[in-house]
Amino acid sequence: MGEQTEFFSTSRKRISRLQRLSNNPLDLSTIRQDDGSDFFYGWIIVCAAFILLTISAGITYSTPVMFPFFETDFTIGRGQAAFVFSCSQLMAFVVGPFAGSLAEKLGPRMVVGGGLSVLAAGLLGSALAQSYGELVFSYGMAVGVGSGAIYVPLLGLIQRWFYRRRGLASGLATAGVSIGTLTFPIIAASAAGSFGWRYLYFGFAAICLSIGLVAVCVLVADPKQRGLSPDGVPDGSTPSSSEKTISGLSLKEAVRDKQFYLIYFCSFGAAVLSFMAFVHLPQHVVEASREQMHAATIISVIGLSSFVARLGGGSWADYVGRIVMVRAALWLMLITSMLWAANPPGESVFFIIAVLFGITYGLCIALLPSIIADSFGNKEISRIIGAIYTSFALAALLGPTVAGLLRDRYGNYNLALSLCVVLSALTLVSAAGIKRRY
Repeated sequence: MGEQTEFFSTSRKRISRLQRLSNNPLDLSTIRQDDGSDFFYGWIIVCAAFILLTISAGITYSTPVMFPFFETDFTIGRGQAAFVFSCSQLMAFVVGPFAGSLAEKLGPRMVVGGGLSVLAAGLLGSALAQSYGELVFSYGMAVGVGSGAIYVPLLGLIQRWFYRRRGLASGLATAGVSIGTLTFPIIAASAAGSFGWRYLYFGFAAICLSIGLVAVCVLVADPKQRGLSPDGVPDGSTPSSSEKTISGLSLKEAVRDKQFYLIYFCSFGAAVLSFMAFVHLPQHVVEASREQMHAATIISVIGLSSFVARLGGGSWADYVGRIVMVRAALWLMLITSMLWAANPPGESVFFIIAVLFGITYGLCIALLPSIIADSFGNKEISRIIGAIYTSFALAALLGPTVAGLLRDRYGNYNLALSLCVVLSALTLVSAAGIKRRY
């Protein structure tokens, strides 16, 4: 009798599920995971985030390879070329809090899809730009806004779908940033040299509107929409897991917390060093080697090493402690900054520096959203991530642009790199006060 009751109960659930699909066959959020299935839809979310971040980051971090083309076409200096990149990053992280708030209200599909459309429009405008001002508006502003509307909502979404395996999930999703950084600069350098950078940006726009929008369609705002709690636990079977989905501080409560500002400063310091590595390390090695292709190679080396760090470090951090792993990464960042500031002779040393920066960058960026969730909970995670990521906007504005201006004035990077060493040390001190609370 009990087996018959269970059979009819399961049948009714499957019939109800088929009815929902027939009423709205394209709404993937209505599909619920079958009882007894070992597959967790959260990994599809991770895969979609991986693809979207690959596209967004690949376009963003291939920008330094375009500097010589910008300087020639628009008759500008290194500082002005770096400002285009800095402006795009400034806009990306300024829009982050607003994108996070909209994602909480409207869902990730609408916000991320809108971001992709704006990103594509900015690329098209850049390809058609006839003046430096038009380039700043199209790339520095529109591309930046589009990137910000993609990045922050995806990071917040991953935290909602995972708790115990949060470090691994974040590492896998943000590994897309590494893959984009690894592949796009080399492709961009080769394509821009053969066909021109304007045609390259037309191609990037087409990728956003095709592959990117397909990935957006599988995003689901909350595991509860599939009858689950974080990590794939059936909804209601473990009340403590369900409560962790919504527990924590609001944004207003978080900004009154000392730990918010410790994390904010750590994010700022790590971001300045990361932007320096992406923007000026490639230019530094070109000045030393006179080989333009080395700029793309350096960025790809950073991307490859950060990819390895995200995959291995994210999973390991779930066991040894995510905060402990970030502190170790900041120690390595300080050592790497000192090595770069020492102006070592030989091209090979620049590639060693790139590897070390890639490891620290990969660990910090992969684990930062998880550190924020561990500190403030998931109640308003997207908003809090967006607020803390405004530190990246400040870092993008000050770091590459100031370093470029100092290099133009003094003819070298010595002063800029000395300031980076000091900032890296202060960042490490701030990290000592961060504690896990959720």
